[in-house]
Amino acid sequence: MLLVDHDRAQRYALAELLRSDGCDVQTSSGHESWLALFKSCLSEPAAWVSFVAAVDPDLVLLDIEQPSALATLGAVRRHPLTEHVPVVVVGDATQRRSLQAALVMGAIRLVHRPLTLGGLRPLIDDVLAEAPPRRARTGDERPSFVVH
Repeated sequence: MLLVDHDRAQRYALAELLRSDGCDVQTSSGHESWLALFKSCLSEPAAWVSFVAAVDPDLVLLDIEQPSALATLGAVRRHPLTEHVPVVVVGDATQRRSLQAALVMGAIRLVHRPLTLGGLRPLIDDVLAEAPPRRARTGDERPSFVVH
C-alpha cells in the first residue's frame, strides 16, 4: 500500500499502527529513487502516474489534504499503467465536497479521520479482496506498505 499524507506525524503514526498489526511497512528513506520521484510529483499531478507505476502498490491511501489530491487521483485513474490500482481517500467530515468529488473521480472508498486499526484493517482487507488479482502471493504473505 502507498500511504500519501501531507502530515508527517499522521503518516508515521499510521505506519506504526499498521506495523502493530503485523504489516510490513517501509518508509521512503530507504528508497532514494522513490523519494526523488515522489518529490517531483508534489508540483505535477501527472508525475504521480510514474510514481505509482514505480512503486506498484496494491492500494493507495490518499489524504484529501495532500496538495493536488484530486488532480493526482484523476491522473492515476486515467493512465493505463495505474488505472487498476485501488485508491481510498482519507479526510474528515468537514471535507464532504472534496470527498464526494474523489468518488466521482474514481476513488473506490472514502474513510474518515480519526483512523483506527479496527476501522482501517477491515477496509484494507475488503479492498484487497475486491481488487483484481495482480500477482501471485504466498498464503501467509501480508501486503507490503510504502509510506510517503
